[in-house]
Amino acid sequence: MAIDPKAVPALKILAQIFAEENRTFVLIGATVPQIVVDIRQGGEFSARTTRDVDVVVEVADWEDFEAMRQRLFKVGFKPGSAPHELLFGPDVFFDLIPYGPGVVQNDHLEWPGTDRIMSTFGMEEAFEYAEHATVASDLSVRVVPIPVLVLLKIISYTDRPEERARDLSDVVRYFEHYEEGDGESRRFEVGEVTVEARPVEFEEAGAYLLGIEVAELAKPKSLIPVRKFVTEFSDEYARPILQVMREEGRILNNERRRIEIFRLFKVFAAGLTEGAKS
Repeated sequence: MAIDPKAVPALKILAQIFAEENRTFVLIGATVPQIVVDIRQGGEFSARTTRDVDVVVEVADWEDFEAMRQRLFKVGFKPGSAPHELLFGPDVFFDLIPYGPGVVQNDHLEWPGTDRIMSTFGMEEAFEYAEHATVASDLSVRVVPIPVLVLLKIISYTDRPEERARDLSDVVRYFEHYEEGDGESRRFEVGEVTVEARPVEFEEAGAYLLGIEVAELAKPKSLIPVRKFVTEFSDEYARPILQVMREEGRILNNERRRIEIFRLFKVFAAGLTEGAKS
C-alpha cells in the first residue's frame, strides 16, 4: 500500500515552504515504511495505512517555530489539539516536531506553556541518516531508514509507555518483514547464529539484522534507553508483549503469538549486542 494520496498535497505545501525558508526536515513515523518499501521497492511492508505524517524540522528557537506555524496556518493548515499537531482538511494530521539547540535542553523538548516533555534521543540520527525518497512524481522528501525508525519508536515507547503501545506493534511488524525480500534477502546472511541455544530462523532474522543496525548507527546516549528497554523482556508475560497483543487485537491467552513476540525481541537484543561490538 502506498502513502495515502490525501496526505500528498499537504506534504507538497509543507516541503515548498520549508524549502523557501531553507529549513531541513525529515519524515519519521508510520509513513516511512509506506514510502521506503511500498513505493520504492513495491513491497507490502507497512502495518497500516495512515494519514498521520510525522515530521522533524530544524528551527532556531521556539519563536522561530511559532513563526513557521503561523505561516503554515496562512496556507491551509490548522492547529490541532496539541502544540505539535497540525490539521490539513478533515482527516490529514501532521505531527510537527521542532529540533535545534534553541529548543532542545538536556536531550528533551519542553513545550512552552504545557507540561509536555518529549525525549529527543534519536533525532540527531534521523537527520544524519535520512535518505531522499520519491513520494509523488513531483515530490521528493528525506525519510529515515527503517533501523532509525525502530530506534525512534522504541525511544518513543520508553518515553511514554502507556500512550505509545502502537509504536511497539509497529516495531514487531518491522521485525517480521525487514529485508524479507526474495531469494537475495539479507536474512540469509544471518547464517548459523543462535540465540538462547536456538538457531535464528529466517522469519526471525529481520529482528536480528535490525538489532545490529540500530546498534551501529545509534549514538551512545540513544542506545541507553534501548538497552534498558530490552531488559524488560524477562519472560513472555512482560508488559510490552501484552501491549503489542492488544494493539494487534489478539486474544491475550494466545500462547503461540505471545512466544513469537517474546522471541523476536530476544533476537533483536542479541543483534543489538552483536552490533555494539563493531
